[in-house]
Amino acid sequence: MNFKPVFHVIAWLLGVVGLLMGVCGLVSFLHGESARVWSALGYSAAGTVGAAVLLWLPTRNEQELSRRDGLGVVAFGWLLAGLAGSAPFLLSGVITSPVAALFETVSGMTTTGASVIPVLENVPKGLLLWRSMSQLIGGMGVLILVVAILPFAGAGGMQLYRAEMPGPSKDRIEPRVASTAKMLWGVYLLLIVALIILLRLGGVTWFDAVCHAFTTVSSGGFSTRTASVGAFQSVYVETVLIVFMLLAGINFALHYRLLRGEFSAWWRDAEMRFFLAVFIVATLAGTIGLHQARAASGLEWSGALRQVGFTCASLMTTTGFATADYDQWPALLKTMLVLLMLMGGCAGSTAGGLKAGRVHVMVKSIFREIRLFMQPQAVIPVRLGRKSLDDELLLAIVSFIALFGVVTLAGVLAMIPFTADIETAATSAITCMANAGPGFAAVGPACNYASVPEAGQAILIALMLIGRLELYTVLAVFMPAFWRK
Repeated sequence: MNFKPVFHVIAWLLGVVGLLMGVCGLVSFLHGESARVWSALGYSAAGTVGAAVLLWLPTRNEQELSRRDGLGVVAFGWLLAGLAGSAPFLLSGVITSPVAALFETVSGMTTTGASVIPVLENVPKGLLLWRSMSQLIGGMGVLILVVAILPFAGAGGMQLYRAEMPGPSKDRIEPRVASTAKMLWGVYLLLIVALIILLRLGGVTWFDAVCHAFTTVSSGGFSTRTASVGAFQSVYVETVLIVFMLLAGINFALHYRLLRGEFSAWWRDAEMRFFLAVFIVATLAGTIGLHQARAASGLEWSGALRQVGFTCASLMTTTGFATADYDQWPALLKTMLVLLMLMGGCAGSTAGGLKAGRVHVMVKSIFREIRLFMQPQAVIPVRLGRKSLDDELLLAIVSFIALFGVVTLAGVLAMIPFTADIETAATSAITCMANAGPGFAAVGPACNYASVPEAGQAILIALMLIGRLELYTVLAVFMPAFWRK
């Protein structure tokens, strides 16, 4: 790894993070909050920008980034950004533990949405905005923003783009990587502005609308209310959020092509069709199951559909908003929700998880193997849409899913000593690995992660980073070959 170009780009990243913290400090000051709050944001912003300048000056160079350098920028950049972003929580006294503050910030920047703050109504608006802002910059990826504003990255910009963008598909939608980054951020911001307007029309305050738009389109799930979206008690708000959560879970390149007039782009994409089909089937099956389980208590079909539809959209896009305590649902429905979390959204979206495309290919591969067992001489290709997938790509997808499972299982085993029951251990590891947020039992939608001891929080921080950066980016750092010149 070449340290100069790597840390030069990280300096730019820290500069962006510092400036956004400064904006949150200004909002806190204008809202008349205590000096301790806005000064905590202001000092953190000044310190982060100062550190960025001190890092930028000695690392100026003309060297382009290699693939290993791109991985280094992403791995170390996210960690340093998380450390910088945790300072306001500590300085303001809202969170007193450095590990818990880092957990909250990494949860934001990886768009996981797991929180250690028990009562959000007691948190000053400046810090609530910073929580939402951390998910805004983490959703599309602040490093993609850096690619857009760094013309000197040259061919190295592609290394950043490939290391940062989630999912197996990283096709460019413009000839130049910087143009692609700008277009993706343009679509991202367009969706955010549209959602802010629609939420405001539904009676949501400007502040809540902005914060929830940031955390919806980023598939983050941080709310300004302890009861999450359920606090609004609005069918309109929930319906709008379902639509935008699903949009955030679809490949943003498809949105861009649709805006350019390619109206069939969505329906030609096999991954997107599979993603929506899973949502529809899960919602219908879950509605039937919940209604049967709760009919005696007076739950009507419309109420069951409302709860299940929102929950399925929230968890399969790994957003993590809640309108119902799904921890109290039947075991079969809870199992379905875990599978939705693990699958996640589409490649090239802001959602986490394995990605719908990989799961779709895995399902097709299983059916192919069954047919080959019955017809050994048959030639049966695995297709994704109109494209036949070669064996090398199939092996890569299966290997990724297997590695994802192994790391998740290791996380579950590591969490057992730090939790009261196996359900908490398992779902805390799974949701952090999938960047989905709330789990079940002690970390369910009606609870938070404050009860997890610091050692357990440190494990979950690692899982959040590994899951957000898609395994190989983080694991490559521990390979000796990564450090060789």
